[in-house]
Amino acid sequence: MKIYRIIMSIAILLMLSGCENFFDLDKEPLNMISGSAVFKDKILVEAYIAEIYHAIPWHYGAINTPSNWILVEGMGAEARCYAYWQTPASFPLTVIDENGSGAIDYWPYQNIRYANEFIIGLQASEFEQEFIDHRVAEARFLRAYMYFQMAIRFGGVPILTEPQDVNAPAEELNVPRNSEKEVFDFIASELDAIIPILEEDTDEGRVNRYTAYALKSQAMMFAASVAEFDGTLELDGILGIPSGEAASYWQASLDASDDIISSGKYSLYNKVAGDPAENFAQIFIDEANPERIFVEVYDPAMGKGQSWGVGAVPFEFRQTWGSNFCPFMNLIDEFEYIDGTPGALDPDLVDAVHLFDIDDVFRNRDPRFLATFFFPESDWQGGKVYFHKRTVVGTDTLTSGTIGDDKWPAKAANRNTVNTGFLTRKRFDESEIGPLRETSDEDYIIYRYGEILLNYAEAAFYLGQTGEALDKLNMVRERAGMPLLGTITEEAIRHERTVELAFEENRYWDLRRWRIAHEVLDGLRTKGMEFTYYYNEDKYDFMYKNGDPSSRTFQDRHYYLPFGVSRVADNPNLLENPGY
Repeated sequence: MKIYRIIMSIAILLMLSGCENFFDLDKEPLNMISGSAVFKDKILVEAYIAEIYHAIPWHYGAINTPSNWILVEGMGAEARCYAYWQTPASFPLTVIDENGSGAIDYWPYQNIRYANEFIIGLQASEFEQEFIDHRVAEARFLRAYMYFQMAIRFGGVPILTEPQDVNAPAEELNVPRNSEKEVFDFIASELDAIIPILEEDTDEGRVNRYTAYALKSQAMMFAASVAEFDGTLELDGILGIPSGEAASYWQASLDASDDIISSGKYSLYNKVAGDPAENFAQIFIDEANPERIFVEVYDPAMGKGQSWGVGAVPFEFRQTWGSNFCPFMNLIDEFEYIDGTPGALDPDLVDAVHLFDIDDVFRNRDPRFLATFFFPESDWQGGKVYFHKRTVVGTDTLTSGTIGDDKWPAKAANRNTVNTGFLTRKRFDESEIGPLRETSDEDYIIYRYGEILLNYAEAAFYLGQTGEALDKLNMVRERAGMPLLGTITEEAIRHERTVELAFEENRYWDLRRWRIAHEVLDGLRTKGMEFTYYYNEDKYDFMYKNGDPSSRTFQDRHYYLPFGVSRVADNPNLLENPGY
C-alpha cells in the first residue's frame, strides 16, 4: 500500500473513533508514549509514520499550488514565476537578513519530535522484531533527511534524538548547536546503521535501502564540498569542516553512489530509442522507470494530485492558469549545441538587426534542451507554442490578427511574451490537455540514477580518479545523445549537473556548496529574450531584456542562513550565524 493511501485510510478511522488530535503528539505526557494505543496496533503505527512522511516538504511544489513550485530554481537564477506577487519570483530578490530565512527556511523540530517519539515507542512495543526494526530504520532515515535539510541551510544545529520534556526547565530545553561536522557525521552514522536493516524493495514513495544510500551520497558530497571549497571554521567550530577532511567525505559519497550502481537495481532510462529528447522527457512521466530511486507519489484519485501542469502549460493550451514558469536566458545559454559546441549566443549579434533561423539556434541543441524548455515554435499537442511579440511582413509591423493561409499569429499569447521569452517543459506530460489545479499525477522524483552517476563523477574527480569520473559523466551524456568528452574537468562536471538536473531543485544548493554563489548570483541581472518574427524570411530577430526588475544579492554571509531574531530570542544558546 502506498504511503499516502495509509494516510487517507487512517484519517477515516480516526474520525470515526473521535481522535481529533491524533498527531498532536507533543502534548501527550512522555511517560505514556510507550503504552499508548498507537504502539499496540500496526495500522496506527503505519499511520503515525505516514504522517511524518507527509509533514516533510520533499520539494517546494509539495504544497500543491502553481505559485510555489520553483522557489529553489528562482533562488538559483534558473527561472522566475509569471508575477511578482508569487514567492518564487519576488523572494529571490530579497536580501536575507537578521529577520530570518523567509521562504527558504526549514526548522522541522516538531516533526523530529514525532520521529523520536515513534522510534522510542515502537522499540518498546511487543510487535515482531522485524517489523519494529524496519519501521524504526525508516523513521531514522526521515530524521536524518530533516537534519540534512537544516545543515545545508544553517550549518550546525542542535541534534535531538529523544523528545524533550515540555515541563523541563529552560536550561534543559535551550539546547546549544552541534557543529556542522557533527551534524553531517550524525547523518552518516544514522544511515550506516539503518542501511543493512532497510528493505531492498518497498512500495513507491516509501524509503528503501537505496534511498538511504542516495541520501548518504548527497549529504557526504555536500560535506566534502564545504571542506574542499571553504575549509575554514567559524563560531568556535560550529560552522565549517576542516579542509583536511574533504577526501574522507568525498570517499563516503563515492562509496554510497557505488553501492547503488553496483547493486544493478537501477539504470538510466532508455526506453525511447532514436529520440533522446523524448526519452529524457519520459524520465519524469513514465512510472515504470528503472531510474527512479525515491519519489513523492501523486494520484488524484486518492486525493493527492499536483499542479505542475497547471503552471507549466503554454497559455494557448490552458484551461485556467498557464505560462507560469519562465526560464532565464542565463540557463538557456548553458545548453550546448548537438555537436558539443557552447550554446551561448554571440551578444554582438543579438541586436534586432541580425535574423536567426529558430531551428539553427534552438532546435539544434542538446536534446535535453528540447525536453526542458518551450521555445519559439516548439511542437506541442499537435500545434506550436509561440513567443514572438510582433510580426513583420515586408515593411509592416503587426501586433494583432493572423497572417497568410497558415494563420500565423501576429503576436503570441501575452503570458508567453512578457517575461523571459521561454517556458519550462520538463516534467509536464504532453497527454494532459490543459490540466486543472491538483489533477496531475506525475510523481516527483527526489532521487534518480542519473544524479547518482553525477555524484559519483564529482567525488571521483576530487579523489583523483579521473578515469572513473569521466566514465560516469559520459554515461549521462551518451544517454542524452551528446558527444562524449575526452577529458574531464571541474567545469565539465558542473556544466553537466546544470543541464541534466535543471528544475530538480539542485542548482541553488550546488552553487552554495561549491562556494561560488557569490560569484554567480551577487549583482546578477538575469536576462530574458524578446522575439520579432519576420514572416517573409521565416526568421527572427532577438533582443535581450531584463529577466528580473533588479539585480540579485548574495553575500558571503548567505552561505549560512540566519535563524532570525525571534528564534534566537526563544533559545539564547542558539548562536546566530555570522553577519546577521
